[in-house]
Amino acid sequence: MYIVRGGEGFDYASLRQGDILEGVPFPLLQHANIQLIGDVVPDQDFGSVPPITASLHKHRDDPEWTTALSPVRFGRCAVLSNCCELEPRQGRVQTYAVVLARLRSIPPDIRRDAEMFESLKANKDPRGREDAGFLDLFYLEPHELLDGQDWKVQFNQVVSLPVTDITLLLRRKILQLDDRTRVKFKIKLGFTYMRTSTEERAAGLENPWQEAAQTTENPPANEI
Repeated sequence: MYIVRGGEGFDYASLRQGDILEGVPFPLLQHANIQLIGDVVPDQDFGSVPPITASLHKHRDDPEWTTALSPVRFGRCAVLSNCCELEPRQGRVQTYAVVLARLRSIPPDIRRDAEMFESLKANKDPRGREDAGFLDLFYLEPHELLDGQDWKVQFNQVVSLPVTDITLLLRRKILQLDDRTRVKFKIKLGFTYMRTSTEERAAGLENPWQEAAQTTENPPANEI
């Protein structure tokens, strides 16, 4: 499943989909836990707690940015961004951000259920089958660089980090998925986010460009 840092085929120069990074800050963006940094309203006598407004600053010509305090958990993440987006071209990565998903421990209720646990471990192909397994999870086998434990990648817990930190992220890359496992990872990730609903399939929308193409090829008579 893995190519270890220092092993044959490990890519030091770029990130790939499914790469495992350690020491990544993952914020808990829960509304009740977020505190904003503010400015005291001028001309206050400080006889009581003064009114405070959020401090604003400009970032890339956008003046509506503010600074917030939020709980952060440093841990392991897997790269979700596509390999092509992260490959350096002429010395730089073309995309603006790297999307990462958290590694989470496998909960006891899944471990205790032999059928559920085997389904998770199988990383089943979700395409065109009723038993697609766990759609939003990807199983990672135990490894000494993962504390000797197995883990699950949680596709719905993600963070986006700027590529200006790419050098730091590359230093934190500890494991790389082998080619076959990486493609399984891609397919499960794509199916998780891109699958159509029952209603959309019933409406014939699995290929939403088809009608547009027909309309373009056969325009109404009054448009000819």
